[in-house]
Amino acid sequence: MSEYTYEGMFLLDSNRFSADADGTSKSVLGMLERVGATVVASRPWQDAKLCFPIKKQRKGLYYLSCFKLDGDKLPELTRICKLNDNVLRQMFIRHEPVIFDAMVNALNSEDGTIHAPEQRESRDGGDRRDGRDRGDEADFDKFN
Repeated sequence: MSEYTYEGMFLLDSNRFSADADGTSKSVLGMLERVGATVVASRPWQDAKLCFPIKKQRKGLYYLSCFKLDGDKLPELTRICKLNDNVLRQMFIRHEPVIFDAMVNALNSEDGTIHAPEQRESRDGGDRRDGRDRGDEADFDKFN
């Protein structure tokens, strides 16, 4: 039995969430607890129009959750989500602990955004992970 760290994105029925936000949130957390997951952080993320209808719904609420779970229980969680009327779709991503901790910190922060400390803004408004600007002479010299 290996416990892993996961990010769970649940696409919920927006109408049901707006009618009973607390009950719908408890429904998602109840599914996670049912399979033995330890929820570290969770919150509604975004209410948006869908690109195409899912189960006759044109809007959905994205609900983000970070949890720890035994890897063998993930198929059971997927099955439970498919049986829940509140959940239109679900996706689970296994993260390394460093990324998981950053996600949890972002969910617990006020604005909910994740900022990479090594990213620097360049002169033209873009950013590169190596810290160089797009117009550096070193880049130009490599190709001549």
